[in-house]
Amino acid sequence: MQVTEVISVTTPSTTLSQITQDQLQQEFNFLRAEQITRTMLNQGLITADEYRRIMVENTITFPTFISSIL
Repeated sequence: MQVTEVISVTTPSTTLSQITQDQLQQEFNFLRAEQITRTMLNQGLITADEYRRIMVENTITFPTFISSIL
């Protein structure tokens, strides 16, 4: 029988209670920009390549916890 040790994944050092209003606004701005960009893609206003390039710019413009995962 082989035993494997399971190591828990740690969360970022910033807890929810430490998030400032500005950080929360950045999260919202990123999510809204992503939603608008995806809508443009779905409506055929931009190509998939343009979508990817815009999302790269969004992660730079709106640095967030979410964008660092993506």
